[in-house]
Amino acid sequence: MRTAYATSPGSIRAASTLRRIHVAAAIGSMALLAAVPLPVLGQDGLAIIDAAGDRYAAVETVCADFTQQLSVPLLGRERTGTGRLCTGRPNLFSMRFDDPAGDVIVVDGESAWVYFPSNDEKTVMKAPADQSAGGRDFHREFLVDTETKYDVTYEEVEVVDGQRAHRLRLRPTRPASYRAAVLWIDEGQPVLRRLRLEEENGNVRTITLSDVVFGADVGADWFTFTVPAGALVVEPPGTGGRRSP
Repeated sequence: MRTAYATSPGSIRAASTLRRIHVAAAIGSMALLAAVPLPVLGQDGLAIIDAAGDRYAAVETVCADFTQQLSVPLLGRERTGTGRLCTGRPNLFSMRFDDPAGDVIVVDGESAWVYFPSNDEKTVMKAPADQSAGGRDFHREFLVDTETKYDVTYEEVEVVDGQRAHRLRLRPTRPASYRAAVLWIDEGQPVLRRLRLEEENGNVRTITLSDVVFGADVGADWFTFTVPAGALVVEPPGTGGRRSP
């Protein structure tokens, strides 16, 4: 025998209200998930960096045109430079500016040379190559053994010069001259498109790369620096100090 239960108008209204609350909560949850960029939910930042590292390690040289933007908040200054850079193995790097013309950074395998005649044509900075970290050799610094040097956070997909790229934030786990480095790696292929260094002194250096050539044919001169006549070479304490060439 079935028992009939009386349903009051109040209980019907309560049940209807409860259903509406559940539906609204479900819709809100779906909207919240939709608001989160889908690539962020499933991307492994370190895997993306490792894939780029493998691509760069497969060739002897990589060259690219660059545009560098330097922001110095303390002085209220913005500076832009352009040129071409190349990396080579082992431990070779050259960044030659055409604007400002003559400015150059060279790592020749043993020493790192920095000469900015646009600022001071009489001074050359020199340091051991193994102390030349800080974003000069992008491959060696950011794409090799990344997990031992940085905490990696995947942020989002962003468009760089018309190309979709993964944006990843790297925070050093050991002393460095910068608080964080941000990498943009092409979504379609493991190519570094942009690098930003957020330096400890507040400066922000952003380098955008284009016309990237793997296995570029570069001469030995590209990774060689000759001290200009009359220039003074300045070295860090403990490595020879300040001397004339």
